[in-house]
Amino acid sequence: MRGVVLPVSVPLLVTDTDTAPVLSVAFQTLGCKLNQSETDAIAAAFFKSGFAAADPREAGLLIINTCAVTSKAEQKGRRLIRAAFRQNPSGAILVTGCYAELDKTAVEDLDREAVKKRLFVVPGGQKNRILDLPALLVREGISIGEPLQNVLARFCGVSPESMDFCAQETKSCPAFRFETSVTNARSRVFLKIQDGCNNHCSYCVVPFARGAPRSLPATEALKRLRAAESDGVTEAVLTGVNISRWNGAGNSRLPLLLKSLISGTKHIRLRLSSLEPDVFNDDFFEVLESQRIMPHFHLSIQSGSSEILTKMKRHYRPEVALHLIQRLRTIKDRPFIGCDIIVGFPGETERHFSETYEFCKEADFAQMHIFPFSRRRGTEAWSYTPRVPEHESRIREKTLKTLALQNRQRYIKCWVGRETGGVCLSGNGVAKTDGLLVLTDNYLKLRAPLPRGAPALKGRRVLCRIDAAGNCDFDVYGEII
Repeated sequence: MRGVVLPVSVPLLVTDTDTAPVLSVAFQTLGCKLNQSETDAIAAAFFKSGFAAADPREAGLLIINTCAVTSKAEQKGRRLIRAAFRQNPSGAILVTGCYAELDKTAVEDLDREAVKKRLFVVPGGQKNRILDLPALLVREGISIGEPLQNVLARFCGVSPESMDFCAQETKSCPAFRFETSVTNARSRVFLKIQDGCNNHCSYCVVPFARGAPRSLPATEALKRLRAAESDGVTEAVLTGVNISRWNGAGNSRLPLLLKSLISGTKHIRLRLSSLEPDVFNDDFFEVLESQRIMPHFHLSIQSGSSEILTKMKRHYRPEVALHLIQRLRTIKDRPFIGCDIIVGFPGETERHFSETYEFCKEADFAQMHIFPFSRRRGTEAWSYTPRVPEHESRIREKTLKTLALQNRQRYIKCWVGRETGGVCLSGNGVAKTDGLLVLTDNYLKLRAPLPRGAPALKGRRVLCRIDAAGNCDFDVYGEII
């Protein structure tokens, strides 16, 4: 689970302020990189139309992109919406995302104001329609207040097919209308290449929230990547619900897409989002040898117990995942390898948990996202028994987090004194006190002083030497060389 994203900071376009106040907008996102990439595209659509960026507490329109991967994610969404009502007493609130898709009524019920309606919902499956909203508001001359709420009510209250202002999709399916965008808030871009999933793991609600798998055509992916490179972007993150299942023309797979993206561009680096352990083969390993694919891999492991993986309906065994990890470490120099682990799955005994613990210890992950099992209505595991008591799940979670911390510290120490490339996430070169925040190729964040007289470095690649380990969010302090 990712945290709430603060308002996007962009240069505002000049508008005619003599006619009406400029509508200000803000965006908050919960969940995965895919959600963030879609929020970025929506934000870009608003800013290109001349709308102003604002703090969520002051925005005339606040757009909240929700997540539903766990019950905790839904709780975070509800808290975020309630906070918006308290902190922004007059703005309109537009909610979308997976939680809005799975339980639209529950989201709508959060608006308990008797005087006027301020909360509007676009289900996650129709999220792409929000890309059309800026043009509609401009066309109708909408700024703030009641006229905005009337338009939003109409926008959200009818089917997309009956709306004359809904853009006609001609190039690809609606899921890929979220084109890669570059804003001043981003040093990297997210390139959405895939959506949906049909694995139907017994615990997972994503197929219900995101639908069947769809893939961005390779030609369109290359076109968008080239555009980002032309804009000076040095790194792109390939995102999707399950990019391992990208499927192109002629039943081509992810390795062929990666080869096409690398051969069709010059310098831009590629970072891969979460991958399934059973997708790797010799073709995949071959393309991963490219220096333009970052040595950072996040694996959707979920458990180190064969019996639990079977109950989860995962299609690999722990020994397969361990072999994969060993192979990745021969292809890349000390790569950053992370994973997802679920603890407290129904039927998970102390023996099963011990198997997972020993697996994670042997794998020596640099990062572990550990989640207590969350029952999701509609999934097969909803009715699984016996259930692990919540307090026991928390103990197992804490035990693995202790191991994760030890692994992470050991990984950082193995890089002290070594050099690696990275991209500057901050550092505008204006004030002497400005420092640099660098994301390295192997997914470590470095802090360093900004060299005197240095130009604006945000978004540029730099070479770093890691000289000491810090203890704040596992940051590593480095020297730009």
